[in-house]
Amino acid sequence: MSEVVTLIGGSSGQAVEVDNKAMRVQDYGPFEYAVANGDAYSWANLTYDPGGADTILGVQNNSSARDLYIQEIHIAGDTASQMVVHSSSAVTMTGTAFVGVNLNRNSGKVAPATAKTNETDNGQAAATYSGRLYTVQIAADTTLIIPVNGAIVLPNDWTIGVDYTTASTAANVSIIGYFVDR
Repeated sequence: MSEVVTLIGGSSGQAVEVDNKAMRVQDYGPFEYAVANGDAYSWANLTYDPGGADTILGVQNNSSARDLYIQEIHIAGDTASQMVVHSSSAVTMTGTAFVGVNLNRNSGKVAPATAKTNETDNGQAAATYSGRLYTVQIAADTTLIIPVNGAIVLPNDWTIGVDYTTASTAANVSIIGYFVDR
């Protein structure tokens, strides 16, 4: 008679399954673990017509108990430009609000975050991007994916934003991230 035992442990979400005296190991990284638990989200703006130095999308962590880890940033625009990914804290975000989408479509969890497109109050452009994390050039009519893989961590009240420094007529940004208990 075969007995199946599944053990899941640790914050990495490593799964070990034993079946008929054989062991299979599936190693989940923190992002895959967050997706499985309904703690990973995507924030993506509708196509937007930005002026120069506009924050196309800003996402702020509103959780006092969880950090927001950024997994990927997707940037697209119709004009060649410099894109600046920046971070700041204690921002009262303004702009057009929208809700992040849970990447686990079976989960009813809502992200403990504020997301706004055309966000105007982070002050980063006026401060010459003192919170600059990445600066990249993007060609017209292309998409750039920045695989951050959790290297940007936002504690409570910290914001990540993406600015298109050249005026254009169409720009999109998607930020994919996940929450982890402190």
